[in-house]
Amino acid sequence: MRVLLINKFHYLKGGAERAYFDTADILAENGHPVAFFAMQHTENRATPWDRFFVSAVDYHDVTADPVAKLRAAARIIWNREAAAKLEALILEFRPDVAHLHNIYHQLSPSILWVLRKHKVRVVMTLHDYKLISPNYNLLVRGKIWDHTSGLLAIGGRAVQDSYLKSLVCAFEQWAHRFIHSYGLVNAYLAPSRFLIERFRQAHFPYFIRHVVQPIRPFPPVPVYQAGEYFLYLGRLAEEKGVSTLIEAAWKLQEGDRKTEIRIVGTGPAEAALRAQAKGITSIQFLGYQTGADWERILAGAKALVVPSFWYENMPYVVLEALSRGKPVIASRMGGLPERVIDETSGWLFEAGDVADLVRAIRKLDLYPSPEALAESCYRSVSDARPERYYEELMKVYSGPRIDPPL
Repeated sequence: MRVLLINKFHYLKGGAERAYFDTADILAENGHPVAFFAMQHTENRATPWDRFFVSAVDYHDVTADPVAKLRAAARIIWNREAAAKLEALILEFRPDVAHLHNIYHQLSPSILWVLRKHKVRVVMTLHDYKLISPNYNLLVRGKIWDHTSGLLAIGGRAVQDSYLKSLVCAFEQWAHRFIHSYGLVNAYLAPSRFLIERFRQAHFPYFIRHVVQPIRPFPPVPVYQAGEYFLYLGRLAEEKGVSTLIEAAWKLQEGDRKTEIRIVGTGPAEAALRAQAKGITSIQFLGYQTGADWERILAGAKALVVPSFWYENMPYVVLEALSRGKPVIASRMGGLPERVIDETSGWLFEAGDVADLVRAIRKLDLYPSPEALAESCYRSVSDARPERYYEELMKVYSGPRIDPPL
């Protein structure tokens, strides 16, 4: 089976890209020819298929002239270059299946019509809420924006606090609902049941299959290591709730028992978070880490802390920590409670509630059977093995190639 992987970024930018590359590797390891379609970028991984990639566009470029901005907005609605280049790639590679991840705004739903024309079976993994709302993460100015209406998005400046960007994204939603572009997808996948339920509440008309994203390579049974500190691993952005963890550190250092905290990652909120943490001797910022250093830092942790206050789908870092026998302390947001069960794989707390986070940290810190807890964490993610993911993909991929009628 020949599989075409499609994602707007071809470098490791976030969870969607991790899933995109892991899927490609798992398919290749099982003997499937794989091709890629994405956007041009200086950080892209090398691939012979990049000659078909679409021109780069930066929607955050404030220096662009009005004509360039208008052209960029038009590409969000319908990218003719992407459609033409994808058609050329299809004619050369002849895929049986196209597995899509994030295709908006740089590629646009125009590519779905090309795949339909060539009778390629289309599978799409949902990583966020873009298909039900103009605002892809349902978060506006630091607060949950639990709406799907284009009119509300425009009135509330729900996209990057801009009336114009909100208008463009609302029009994108209306246009592709009108022509049923996303009805051309044969099968939808999601890594969390929460996302599926949220799509159902928004009356998304298509069935979504729950498929757990894989941990690759899946680690062997870990040797228990007690750990020395509580750890945050991830992007330093407002919605990730790291400020709540820092406030909790102030409370924790007031007691007799010292609680060490390590923060790993970079992002737009880093300067503000460092300023907030000034004077807390128990906190260390370790910057961006990868490879062996990342593994060493995770191995030395008592637990991972995920204090997000937006609707997380299913962060890879949660599965990775559990697969290494590390419990997780997480907010009750999005898909997190699906994996984090009190005294089984960690503890939950109310998002933004500093006292509740302190309670959860102290409970875990004083838990009487940490080794048994570590074993339970490891067992809890047995469904994230690559071979299980591959089996699920083959079930989905083996359906009919011809797209359903509109």
